[in-house]
Amino acid sequence: PLDLGSRRELFMDDYLTASMENVQILVHPPVRKELAMKFNKPWEGSATSYNTVFFDGETYRMYYATWQAPNKGEALTKEIMSACCAFSDDGIHWKRPNLGLNPYDNQDDNNILFRRCYDFTPFLDTNPAAAPDAKFKGFAHLPRGLVPMQSADGVQWEQMGKNQKLFHPGTLNAFDSQSNSFWSESEQKYVLYYRVKHNGIRHVERAVSDDYIHWVKDGLIEFPKGEGPQQQGQFYTNQIRPYYRAPHIYIGFPARYTDHGQTVSRDLLPELEERNKRAQRHPRFGSVTTDSVYILSRDGIHFRQSNDVYLAPGLKTKGNWSYGDNYIASGMLETTSVNSDEGREISIFASESRFTGTDTFCRRYVLRVDGFASLHAKTKEGVVTTKPFVFQGKELSLNVATSARGTVRVEICAANGEVVPGFSANECDVIYGDTLDRRVSWNGNRDVSSLAGRPVLLRFTMMEADLYSLKFEL
Repeated sequence: PLDLGSRRELFMDDYLTASMENVQILVHPPVRKELAMKFNKPWEGSATSYNTVFFDGETYRMYYATWQAPNKGEALTKEIMSACCAFSDDGIHWKRPNLGLNPYDNQDDNNILFRRCYDFTPFLDTNPAAAPDAKFKGFAHLPRGLVPMQSADGVQWEQMGKNQKLFHPGTLNAFDSQSNSFWSESEQKYVLYYRVKHNGIRHVERAVSDDYIHWVKDGLIEFPKGEGPQQQGQFYTNQIRPYYRAPHIYIGFPARYTDHGQTVSRDLLPELEERNKRAQRHPRFGSVTTDSVYILSRDGIHFRQSNDVYLAPGLKTKGNWSYGDNYIASGMLETTSVNSDEGREISIFASESRFTGTDTFCRRYVLRVDGFASLHAKTKEGVVTTKPFVFQGKELSLNVATSARGTVRVEICAANGEVVPGFSANECDVIYGDTLDRRVSWNGNRDVSSLAGRPVLLRFTMMEADLYSLKFEL
């Protein structure tokens, strides 16, 4: 049996489910909100992107790479790129700090951390052994390669292991987008995911380290047949991070790169004039479109991909059909919701209007906590049976939502499928409503500790309902 312990499990894939009848895994795209940042400063520009967000316990932080890309035939250069930051008190409203670290046009009044940086994707290091002056870490893609950096405050950065050879995996186009790294609680090591090309297709590779300086290549991440990077749908970014409510689950939001070529549909997309200007540099700059999906893994190597697009360009007149649009930022934030009594929601951020005009935008999107996907039942009653598992805990908590008519009942069975006395569907107190933490009871009894450590399975009977996650609470 699977060993759930007291960990939270999300229904984003079929990891826990053995069978489904009249139930499907339904992807829930995030809801479009306000523009979080307008990258319109002189040192920012039309290719500013590769955003990273996280909360350090006191401050919400955003890091990004700036680049003013030419529209016509001028040569591309990384010399003018910069790593910048913005801060927020609530994860919604952002301000640039005046750092005074790097002059731009003879002025110190800017938020530039360092120059000539193609990408910078830092994180808050949760390794208990992390030194105070390395509370923040991250890789910067500088002209000399991918450089490990550390900081005590997230503003003043220095290279780690200055006398060590930089990590070069020897793979075509390695590091040519965001390189996501973090301390893995489940693996007890640092993990790095970066962009490579495999058989001509943009793909994702990973490496591991014990000290963030010495790295060992760990190979390509893997998918079942039909999932993962495809010729039309290559993975440009990866954005893989542990999910903060279930750190044993790695969730990523790869931006998919698709080039249908010079077609009639290409000429009917928004902003044709700008598209034709970009095509003067290279035809693909005028024909490529990008969107995002989600992927997840519980071992860091074997991944599953969402069965639907997660962030599509959508029916908008401009700003979302360019090469580089809909890149979801690395990281997510739990922010205050004004629309729910629960008071919480997840904010994610994505690029808009990249390679168009002179400015780029970063838009906030929101979703329910754990709400990437759900087990979804429509008006016809459905049944979901889980695989056998063992757990630790006293109460079963569900993140669940129903319609006014909808219901959910839960049955606990032995591993052979026989109902455990006292925990049948008929004895389950009917569940309806919308909550992140519904404790299941049977004739008023919520205590399931007598079954802890014993192989069991759950059978959900659902109608007009969404089940997002479960957790056995201690």
